[in-house]
Amino acid sequence: MSLFFAVPAPEGVRAHLEECAADVSRVAPEASLVRPGNWHVTLEFLGRNLDKDEDAVARAKAALDALEPHEFSFEVQGMSYFTTREPNHCIVWAHVEEVHELRHLREDLRDLLVRKGFKLGHQEFRPHVTLARKVNRIAAAELMEIEFPEYSYFAPAEKLQLLHGVPAEDGSVRYEPLATKALA
Repeated sequence: MSLFFAVPAPEGVRAHLEECAADVSRVAPEASLVRPGNWHVTLEFLGRNLDKDEDAVARAKAALDALEPHEFSFEVQGMSYFTTREPNHCIVWAHVEEVHELRHLREDLRDLLVRKGFKLGHQEFRPHVTLARKVNRIAAAELMEIEFPEYSYFAPAEKLQLLHGVPAEDGSVRYEPLATKALA
C-alpha cells in the first residue's frame, strides 16, 4: 500500500468535518465517505508499496526524527472538489488554510527526505482533508452551493505521522502510523 506523511485532523475541527461529511452523504448518498479516523492533510506522498521496503521506511523515519517541530493551527474553511480520471466522479474535500508554519513544516520535511535519498515530485500543495470519493459531479457542484458559516474552525495541529495504508475487512483502506512526531 502507500507510504506518506500527514498531519491528522485534530479533535477541535472534527465536529465541523463531520457536518461537512453529513452534507456530502445527504447530497450524494452513493459517495464513498472517508472514515473519520483517516482524516488528515497529506504533506508528502512517498509512493505505493514503499511501506514494504524496509530501507525506505527506515529513511523516512530518520527524516521524521530529524525534523524540528513546527506549531501551527489547523484551520478548516469550507469545501471544494477535484475531478478524477473516472468519468463523472469527483473527490470532495475540506479546505485547510496553508498557514506560514504549515508551509515551512512541509518544506523542511521535503528537504530532509531529499537528503535521505527520496526523489520527490513537484506537485502543487493544496492542503485539504478528503471527505469522500466517487461523488457524482452534479452532486459535487450542488455541495458547493451550500452556505457555510463565514468563520473558520481552528485547532492546534498535534502531530505529524508517517502513515501506510492497510486493507480493512470491508474492502476500504485504513491508515496506520509507522512513526509519529509531536508538533507542540
